[in-house]
Amino acid sequence: ISKVSLAAAGVRHPGHTEFLAELAGVDSVAMMFLARSLRLTLATIHIPLADVSRALTVDGLLETIRLTHDALRSRLRIADPTIAVLGVNPHAGEEGRFGDEEARVIAPAIERARALGWQVRGPFAADSFFLRQTGFDAVVAMYHDQGLIPVKLLSEGRAVNITLGLPFVRTSVDHGTAFDIAGKGIASPESLLEAARVAAEWSLGPS
Repeated sequence: ISKVSLAAAGVRHPGHTEFLAELAGVDSVAMMFLARSLRLTLATIHIPLADVSRALTVDGLLETIRLTHDALRSRLRIADPTIAVLGVNPHAGEEGRFGDEEARVIAPAIERARALGWQVRGPFAADSFFLRQTGFDAVVAMYHDQGLIPVKLLSEGRAVNITLGLPFVRTSVDHGTAFDIAGKGIASPESLLEAARVAAEWSLGPS
C-alpha cells in the first residue's frame, strides 16, 4: 500500500502492521523480515531516526524479543532458539562513549530475557555483525534501516515481511508500490512468490 495515500485519505495507521493489530485486537506486534537464512525483527518500525532513542524501552525491547522467540518456537518448531540483539550506537556504544542506550535499555532487556531462560546475546555492534556472526536463529535490530539494509542486500529482491503477534499468519512482499514502473511489465514477482511460500511454511510448520 501507499503510506502517503493512506495519510492523504485520513487513515491514522501508517501501514498494514498497525491496522491488522487493531483488527485482531492484539496489544503488541513486530515486523520480522526474512532474507535467505536471515530472520530479522525490528524493535522500532516506521519512525524518524531522531525518535528511535526515545522509543527504545526495556519493556518494549523485551516484548520484541518475546515475539521473536515465541514465533521461532511455535511456527518453526525451534525448541530453544538463539537470538542476537544489535546495539543502536556506533560500536554498540563503546562502553558509553558513543551513547548510553546499550547500557540503559538494551543490555537490561537482554538480561531479563536470559533470566526467563531464553538464549539471547548482545548487544552486538551492527556495523560488523553481519560479516562474522553465524549460528543465530534470529536477529533483533533497533531501527528500520539498520535491519532493512542487510535484509535487502541478502535477499536479492526476494525478502518477505512477517507480522509477529497476530493470531494468524500474515506475510507480505518487502517492497513498495513502485508506481513508476506500474503497467510496464517489468515488475518482479519474486518477493510475492516467496511471501506465499513462507506463509505456507509458517502455517504448516517446516517440512
